[in-house]
Amino acid sequence: MFEQQHILNKIEQWAERLPYKTLKIEVELPNQSFVLEKSKNRPVGFAPPPMEKRKGD
Repeated sequence: MFEQQHILNKIEQWAERLPYKTLKIEVELPNQSFVLEKSKNRPVGFAPPPMEKRKGD
């Protein structure tokens, strides 16, 4: 079971690199199945506009 958990953790780490809104990964093994479901929430608020570099700097 330890090896399976390690592999599932690696799959989750890989999935975090994807630009997803909603993610569902199903892994079926002979005697069991695992489901990873995640959603990324959009950030609330706004970012200020980037500051322009002045010519004298």
